[in-house]
Amino acid sequence: MPFPPLRWKLLLALVCLLVPGLAPGAGGKPGRKKTPLVTLPGGSALRRDAAKAFERMSAAARAEGVWLWVSSGYRTRKQQRFLYERYKQGLGPRAARPGQSNHQRGTAVDVSVGHEDTPTYRWLAANACRHGFRRTVPSEPWHWEYRPRTTPKPAQGSNCLGQAVTPQEPPRTASSGQS
Repeated sequence: MPFPPLRWKLLLALVCLLVPGLAPGAGGKPGRKKTPLVTLPGGSALRRDAAKAFERMSAAARAEGVWLWVSSGYRTRKQQRFLYERYKQGLGPRAARPGQSNHQRGTAVDVSVGHEDTPTYRWLAANACRHGFRRTVPSEPWHWEYRPRTTPKPAQGSNCLGQAVTPQEPPRTASSGQS
């Protein structure tokens, strides 16, 4: 005796609920977790851990009068394919093949730095490693990747460039007992 249509629908719904990745809109491959993304101010997104590290880095930069503006963060495969095709046609800047870009992993961020002789770039070069970021593409001063396990921290009393830094005095306040 065949199942009535309603029973087939119920059986299909039950299977979709019990088998990860089969439900409509589940996306991705079965058993593969989707990368949780966090949207940064300005609309770009990064993987959660990279976003938190970038927000801490951005706050540290702001405290020193430097603003970090993100021009690109996470990219879908479709977005990366579009940029790569434009690059191949000579219509855009260099772009990695789809599947090869850390932007697709949510760990790469392009920061509006201008060129290597700007306060923003100099601040990043001197401080990004403290937050797990490093520049990975020599021809792109704007491209920084979150690689906390392989990015060495600076030595005590030095910045990320190995230059000596002097500790800053805490700001004096009216209630500090000074007359």
